[in-house]
Amino acid sequence: MEILTGIKIENQEDLLKAAHYLHNRGVKRVFITLGKDGGVFYSDGVLVGHIESPDIRVINATGAGGDAFVAALAYGHLEYITTDEMAKLSMAASICTLSHKDTINPNMSIDRIKSIVKEIK
Repeated sequence: MEILTGIKIENQEDLLKAAHYLHNRGVKRVFITLGKDGGVFYSDGVLVGHIESPDIRVINATGAGGDAFVAALAYGHLEYITTDEMAKLSMAASICTLSHKDTINPNMSIDRIKSIVKEIK
């Protein structure tokens, strides 16, 4: 995020500044993953939130941080779901990927991801 905005993310205020910077340049929805201990920050210019990462047993991290997360964002965009729902859906897709030994979890499905969403606070 620092490369895109010039803002080093160290706290909640920095997240808000980065989101504001991107919104001012035409980005409608901002999602910033904060690593295994930080969860996901999201903003659509009106709705702003942060979802904590639940405690999970990581079996395979390949694809979780990027591919599964972004795929779920794309799905959420195409399905016209809200920004907070997109953040939860993306986190759930990452969790689904992290929880299986294979890079592509054979149990990955929208129904499985939605069941994980129910467990996210």
